[in-house]
Amino acid sequence: MTTTIEATLTQGVLHLVFTTESGLNTMDDPWFVSLESQLHRAAVDKTVRAVLLSGRGKLFCAGANLPGMSTSALNQGFDGSPLANLTECLVAFPKPLIAAVHGKAIGGGATLLLHCDLVVAAVDTQFCFPFTSSLAAVPEFGSSFLLPRAAGSRLASELLLLGNVFDAHKALRAGLVTEVVPTGDELTLAREWAEHLASMAPASVQTTKRLLREAQHDGVSAAVSREGEALVKVLGSGEAREALAAFVEKRRPDFSSFH
Repeated sequence: MTTTIEATLTQGVLHLVFTTESGLNTMDDPWFVSLESQLHRAAVDKTVRAVLLSGRGKLFCAGANLPGMSTSALNQGFDGSPLANLTECLVAFPKPLIAAVHGKAIGGGATLLLHCDLVVAAVDTQFCFPFTSSLAAVPEFGSSFLLPRAAGSRLASELLLLGNVFDAHKALRAGLVTEVVPTGDELTLAREWAEHLASMAPASVQTTKRLLREAQHDGVSAAVSREGEALVKVLGSGEAREALAAFVEKRRPDFSSFH
């Protein structure tokens, strides 16, 4: 079931809402294409001063639709893929990007936040990077570069290698979120911030963002390329096939026979 992205523009803020009937708000190729398209239009639309991301239902985003993602990556490779194109778009996006997070932010739903300038999280939000722990995959969205810069190498290693679920306060310590608020207040504060940014001088805001991001541009672009190459390689492995089978069968993967 493809997640749709609902868009509304109010007071200079383009609000993009991830939504599915299941409420899981998972990512797949059509979702990557849709979000990239929305952001490309927003980047050149002078009526858009800031972009706000949120999820409808019980959580922000549950990450990739694993079976579809695995097949896509193996069939077409990473370069020029919808995921690669969206990542490039996020790295270059010139306007303020704010996220309101609740429920859960899993996998790509969590690494996406590293491209946001401001993130407000509900206090009971759960985060997880399950790439190595249960998916036999690797991080994406440039997170192998961005998370160590935000969290420090030790904490980034813990979060990416162990893949444990962690709470909003740990996400705050890791630099993944900007502020933790009572559940239900996250969208209100995120919109306040977005509207405040939208009321400011756009050239000043966008130049400041560019200055903040420019120093890391080459590093994150190189990381994205390395991640893409590694992702295609690992998704073709027996380990990944076991992880996918376990996901479909709703059991823990068994990697004991792999060396």
